[in-house]
Amino acid sequence: MVTGSAYTATIKNVLRMTLWTGCRAGEVCGMAWEDVDLDKGTIYLRETKTDVERYAQLSSQAIDFLKVLRLSTDKYLFPSQATKLPIQQKYLTENAWRLRKPGSMLDIPRWTPHDLRRTVRTGLSRLQCPNEVAEAILGHTKGGIEGVYNLYQYDAECKEWLQVWANYMDGLDTSQ
Repeated sequence: MVTGSAYTATIKNVLRMTLWTGCRAGEVCGMAWEDVDLDKGTIYLRETKTDVERYAQLSSQAIDFLKVLRLSTDKYLFPSQATKLPIQQKYLTENAWRLRKPGSMLDIPRWTPHDLRRTVRTGLSRLQCPNEVAEAILGHTKGGIEGVYNLYQYDAECKEWLQVWANYMDGLDTSQ
């Protein structure tokens, strides 16, 4: 039985932020301090898979974490120790694959860090988060006629539900 994680601290932090925000792992990897506003509790996402810039909302847990992280990083939240540039998303997936081989992590077939977004989405549904808010948290674009007429971003609602989600995660028993 694995008693701890063999991931590096940086990878653990990326995965933690992915769970707290619902952002894509690649979006989290590229986060820069110039885009973080701890007073407003937001991170501005300049580059997204959908090419739509947006704000990721932060729970109080994520804000507290970032205040501590700020003391140990420079330009990027999650830099490579070698290059000081943001770590690459593929590095996360490669590490999951590499650690699975010797049994250094839970053996979940075909698991990738991107699967954490499914965890966030499913958890939000379990907590009764409205569908349109959960989809906005993930940064999914609205399709069809709704995408044309409903331009509302749900920022306040995303912040509220991400706080509910973070509180829920705080209450999970991870000792098993």
